[in-house]
Amino acid sequence: MEQNIALTWQLSEIHGWGLVGVHTALCLLDRGRPPLLLEQPLLATLRPENRERVTALLAGYERIGAIAGRVGDRVVVIEGWTLLHALANGFTEGPTSARFRGSRNVGVIAFEDSRFDAATLERARRYDKLVVHSTYNRDLLLEQGLPEVDCAFQGIDPGECPALPPTGRFGDRFVIFSGGKLEFRKGQDIVLAAFRQFHQRHPEALLVTAWHNHWPHTSKTVAESPLTPVPPMIGENGKLRIVEWAMAHGVPPEGFVDMGFLPRHRIAAIMADCHAAVFPNRCEGATNLVAMEAMACGVPVILSANTGHLDLIREDNCLALRNQTPVFDPTGARRGWGESAVDEVIEQLESIYTDSAAARVRAGTGRTFMHGERTWRNFANSFIQAAG
Repeated sequence: MEQNIALTWQLSEIHGWGLVGVHTALCLLDRGRPPLLLEQPLLATLRPENRERVTALLAGYERIGAIAGRVGDRVVVIEGWTLLHALANGFTEGPTSARFRGSRNVGVIAFEDSRFDAATLERARRYDKLVVHSTYNRDLLLEQGLPEVDCAFQGIDPGECPALPPTGRFGDRFVIFSGGKLEFRKGQDIVLAAFRQFHQRHPEALLVTAWHNHWPHTSKTVAESPLTPVPPMIGENGKLRIVEWAMAHGVPPEGFVDMGFLPRHRIAAIMADCHAAVFPNRCEGATNLVAMEAMACGVPVILSANTGHLDLIREDNCLALRNQTPVFDPTGARRGWGESAVDEVIEQLESIYTDSAAARVRAGTGRTFMHGERTWRNFANSFIQAAG
């Protein structure tokens, strides 16, 4: 008999974990199995139609909160429920997971740190099962002798990724998009180095970025790259000074547009004006939501052929960066990470620039793949099955 499911993390539509929670909750509601929320959802971030449905779950959240309040610091055991626990690198729990336990406890993780010392493995074995979002993560865990591991690939919302006509906002420029929170792992330093050279050949090229980071201090890791000796500064408003950082690395002002934090309702309209999207990421524990959304919107996408990206790459649905060299790894934390070659990024940009017809065909194949196989509803169905 299927157990009811409780979620230990906050539902929102502003980051990956939140989207995983939202679409899982919506799917469970459709099945007549409303989940129990152990964190208050960020309702203000949800689209109106999703907000209305998730609001119905607040009563359960408030009831369990009242029960927890009456027992002080003791762990609350919720009998007859499967609890899904959001885990960080090293299989560390948040305070909500430490506070609640179910009859079954399933750990959910997308990790980039591949160090598996005894303490890490002990934490991983506390769960009845583990669910990951890439074959990269799954294989690493199976190698460590953790048999109860399943995989559910994250998705896109077809309603958020329509094929829109170009708006012409950037004129007749050749527009290259790059997105994802700025940090060493995401490879924005590689994008800058490649674009600087590409722009010298094609002055009409324009780099449009959505690199801001809700946790700006983590951007300091980009200084690990030999391509960028200093990270961007954080302004008085708490946001990264992206434009100054790009200019300091040789990108001319006329060749760069910073979109800031890109809200979900604007994604498709921006993508409609882009001719290419570049993701030379060094590691993805899952499959890179921003890259998936670019593919779903019909943009020709360049992807590093490593880690979680490998679950996106199919014949003729993107341009893969196959020249991957190991990333410096003194502690064993970066098994499987890959360093993309700047020259290969430029080569792939040139192929899109010189043969737009072939690029459109490839983009169409990528869009079909995303809308057919990698939707959030497909994810939620497989995720719920895996958790069970």
